[in-house]
Amino acid sequence: MSLHQEIRRRVEAAVVAALGPEHAQGESLLQPSRDPRFGDFQCNAALPAAKALGSKPRDLALKIVEKLDLAGLCAAPEIAGPGFVNLRIEDRALASALMATHGDPRCGVAPRSAPQRVVVDYSSPNLAKDLHVGTFRTTVIGDSIARTLEFLGHTVLRQNHYGDWGTNFGTLVAVLKREFGPDLAALERLDLPQIEALYTQGSSLRKDDPAFARDAAEEALKLQQGEPSSRAAWRRLMDVTLANCAEIYQRLDVTMKPEHDRPESSYNADLSVVLDDLQRLGLLTTSEGAKVVFVDGFVNREGEPLPAIVQKADGGYNYTTTDLAAMRHRVRNLRADRIVIVTDRGQSLHFEMMAAVARKAGWLPESTVFTHVGYGVIQREIEEDGKKKKVRFKTRAGGTVKIRELLAEGVERCEKIALEKNAELAPSERTEIALRLTVAGLKYTDLKQRPDTDYVFDWDQMLAVQGDTGVYLLYAYVRIRSVFEKAGADAASKVLLGELRFTHPAERELALHLAKCEDVFSEYERELAATPLCRYAYDLATLFNRFYHDCPILKAEEEGVRAARLELSYLAAERLRLVLGLLGIRTVERM
Repeated sequence: MSLHQEIRRRVEAAVVAALGPEHAQGESLLQPSRDPRFGDFQCNAALPAAKALGSKPRDLALKIVEKLDLAGLCAAPEIAGPGFVNLRIEDRALASALMATHGDPRCGVAPRSAPQRVVVDYSSPNLAKDLHVGTFRTTVIGDSIARTLEFLGHTVLRQNHYGDWGTNFGTLVAVLKREFGPDLAALERLDLPQIEALYTQGSSLRKDDPAFARDAAEEALKLQQGEPSSRAAWRRLMDVTLANCAEIYQRLDVTMKPEHDRPESSYNADLSVVLDDLQRLGLLTTSEGAKVVFVDGFVNREGEPLPAIVQKADGGYNYTTTDLAAMRHRVRNLRADRIVIVTDRGQSLHFEMMAAVARKAGWLPESTVFTHVGYGVIQREIEEDGKKKKVRFKTRAGGTVKIRELLAEGVERCEKIALEKNAELAPSERTEIALRLTVAGLKYTDLKQRPDTDYVFDWDQMLAVQGDTGVYLLYAYVRIRSVFEKAGADAASKVLLGELRFTHPAERELALHLAKCEDVFSEYERELAATPLCRYAYDLATLFNRFYHDCPILKAEEEGVRAARLELSYLAAERLRLVLGLLGIRTVERM
């Protein structure tokens, strides 16, 4: 339990004893003080309770203080204004709490006492094309969720539910057969650019040529039925594009691996079972030749019941069928306590309906938590008719932006930054640092947003050395590491002898923030958003830089002060390293 959590626990007990449990809730119970002159925390529970209890707030505050036992944690509480109870943590308690985390790679964050099995479905690209910016957000957000829940002690089951099935692949197989006929050897020579060109060709044919459109639909069915020649062509498409995915994941430092693959095709044998179950349960209805399920509460724009289509009129299955099979598998076979799916927010209705059908069918019990994390759009700003306008992030020609192209441009820009900072870096090291800076800039810009918000892509902002950027955080980490380089190789590994003391306000302000590390994870778990982690890291970097400028570390006149400041620096570096790692950002030792 963190220092903050222990203080909150004691304040809550005092408010319950003094005013009753109904008044020991909400933000008024305990919140950080806005002005450090009045303490570190403030309990305002007396104010909202005054009207209900017919008493003066100050009198209620006195009752709270009478019941409040903060011995060993805080100085004597002070009542201010109409009934604010101000609390100031004792320096000794703050120092002791921080020193207890020295050498702990978890920085004092305890694993959860009731760990769960959590399925996290993310990335899940449509294959047969290079990974593009549309896949970036699900990959980065999902990977951070998986890393963080795993860190908190949960068993995380990553699932790469990529699209390798359906009409698009029927189209590709049809155009491959048209181009190469039965010559399977020719397929072995296919590379990703050729596959993308063939897909573009097939998409045009499907629109303009009714005969080809029928062929594409037939091939989609043949894939589901396991027809050998169709499967052979499809397998080659998979091999080429999965190799590309693995390369991009490696460069982005994403933890998704081949063993996490659970594509749409892997549920093929379960699709008929899904239909049979729904039929047996009396949930299946025929509508315009298709098999559908109606769920209460889902209507179209005209207010008519909205069906969930699970089998098309031509006998083929669709995304809903596959997603229901996946949901059923994840609960029955993977024994998931919680299922998290990360896709764009435009699919929110689909997943709400799918979850409702799964609950109605008994595949998703009430005890299993289902969360759809829907994310917004990456945009770019353009000027049209003299006015600035935000549009979807595409190439100037209107095409999709590929992740490998983003990485290449970012590395080129960051190599210039690295060269300016340190001209002595070897070319290979400079390129590796540039890649890490690029990934930090891209990931942090995305993760600091609320997932459901849109944001504008801007290289200059995301790679800035100053401001709320991933590059700024890495620069702060490098600055801390440089302190220890100058102090000596073993300085960071020594446990501080004596007491961690605070002789300057900047030291104490930094120490208070260091002590909040565990608290930020509770907020993260509630929201499944990395925003609080990003905010914590940015505030930490900012507070450290202030401390660095205001408090001489290696040149401190007293040895005890020097040691204490080195310890604060060490604790700051460890927390920054931890949080950056959970965001999927690799640190650098120099820039």
